[in-house]
Amino acid sequence: MPLKLRIPAGEKIVVNGAVITNVDDRAMYIQLENEAQFMRGRDILRPEDVVTPLDEAYFHVQMMYIEPDSRTERRPQFVDAARRAFLAAASDADRGRIFEAVGDVGEGRLFAAMIRLRELRKGE
Repeated sequence: MPLKLRIPAGEKIVVNGAVITNVDDRAMYIQLENEAQFMRGRDILRPEDVVTPLDEAYFHVQMMYIEPDSRTERRPQFVDAARRAFLAAASDADRGRIFEAVGDVGEGRLFAAMIRLRELRKGE
């Protein structure tokens, strides 16, 4: 089933590792006709914005998601960051979400892991 995306003026998205910028002063629409990895610019964490172990865990999952060839290299880095985030978590509920995100990564559900970690990052 196709996925139609609205891209506001000036917004960036990443589709299969390629950065696409809407350079128009109006929103544009694109439709993804087949399976693709995509992220909206507002959900992308830049390396210079990584501050906490939770940020680092999110960043490594994000990179595994948008650059599938980096998965083998990034997985140990993610596991280490997730372990540190787990130990620093403020509550059992937060530790549970991190644990679930690790399970998502282990099962190849990278987007689901990013959603879990993004929600936790908002609460920091």
